[in-house]
Amino acid sequence: MLVEAPKPFKTSTYRIGANFRLLGSPPIEHAELFLTVCGIERCSPDKAYGPMIRDDFHVHFVLSGKGTLNVGKNTYHLCRGQIFVTPPGVEIYYFSDPEDPWYYTWVSFSGSKAAMYLEKAGITAEHPVRDMYIRPEEFLTYTENILNHHELTIIDELTRTALLYEILALLIRSRRQNQTEHHQKPELDYAPDLYVNHAVAYIHEHYAHMQVRDIAEYIGITRSYLTHIFKQKLKVSPQEYLFNYRMEEGRRLLCATNLSVQEIAEQIGYENPLTFSKIFKNAYGLSPKHYREKVNPRNETK
Repeated sequence: MLVEAPKPFKTSTYRIGANFRLLGSPPIEHAELFLTVCGIERCSPDKAYGPMIRDDFHVHFVLSGKGTLNVGKNTYHLCRGQIFVTPPGVEIYYFSDPEDPWYYTWVSFSGSKAAMYLEKAGITAEHPVRDMYIRPEEFLTYTENILNHHELTIIDELTRTALLYEILALLIRSRRQNQTEHHQKPELDYAPDLYVNHAVAYIHEHYAHMQVRDIAEYIGITRSYLTHIFKQKLKVSPQEYLFNYRMEEGRRLLCATNLSVQEIAEQIGYENPLTFSKIFKNAYGLSPKHYREKVNPRNETK
């Protein structure tokens, strides 16, 4: 009986040359994101790649020098502080400047969410070039760290993947910071319902010691947008929701516990019990003391 020999599989490779460091990793099927290649290269004059069509994303960070990228019919001239991407399925060709050849680091990856993450970073097949907005060396630090974790082990594989996610997070964060600095409308990552639900859960947990700006900062959206989606979804502002929840908690404690009015006031975020009593009376028509007596006459009022 003949037994079929196991098929060879591609293992990770790590190479060092006079002008480059390169790490290649085996592909991972059905993953949201996985590293394929990472490297650093100081190119010689007129060094070219292509024309070719790749099946993964190659993101290059130009550290110094110059070069040219051709994507389809478009030509881009690049220099330090710029990023260029060669997208999958598109013919590309790029080469270094003959007099001032570029020095770049790159990270290549694929996965079901790869295109979406790059789009959040402002990079698409139609717009494959953008500025870094931060020092190029910040990206170099991450790719060097990936290259230093070149062992074919689960530990290094997880570390490389984590660093790849951090690079993409840095790409998106740097773009958002640039948008903020130029007073551009912030880009949102999730549906309004999710932000509202998250905000409501946060209020329920921290209502006694918070302000509306704390909610917005915790979630990562502007206060004005938080107010907009609260009014849209709940028909009240975040401030009104927070106030109503505090009053409802105060009412519940009056009905269900023997805590003093002062203790209840402190527990729901009012240092002065007189302030709490005044606000409570405006909300329910009775002072906390009289409300408790009305709801539960046997409950001793303190």
